[in-house]
Amino acid sequence: MKKFFLGAVALAFLSVISCKDSANKANDAADAAGEAIEETAETTTKAVEEIAEKVESAVDGVPNFSDPAVQEYVNSYEEYIAEYTKIVESKDMTAFAGLSQKGQELATKAQDIAGKLTGDDAKKWSDYMTASSKKMQELAQKMAQ
Repeated sequence: MKKFFLGAVALAFLSVISCKDSANKANDAADAAGEAIEETAETTTKAVEEIAEKVESAVDGVPNFSDPAVQEYVNSYEEYIAEYTKIVESKDMTAFAGLSQKGQELATKAQDIAGKLTGDDAKKWSDYMTASSKKMQELAQKMAQ
């Protein structure tokens, strides 16, 4: 009976130690998971902030036009400027060469659109194109450096 009792006590003691080890391992795993979640949340927050800044800068100064064709052109031109900016930042000359055709197409389209504008849209167009040209000149200077 003593052997049985001592065996049971020893088994209970080992079970307690084993449970403590398991609890410690579970706590460690929970801590690691919590840290990973925090890191992911920080990374996601930074990415969202960067995207918000890019959207804000792209939308800033872009007027709305009453003519859908003009608005479509302006939206396409904004995409072109964003792509141009990305290429300038990366200094990827191969991508820059591929962008020239899109620039030519937009220039041709701009001539057609400019001839059709009237009133308030003509003023908005002029202001927008002046600001966009300045932006493109600054980017071209960066590319040359």
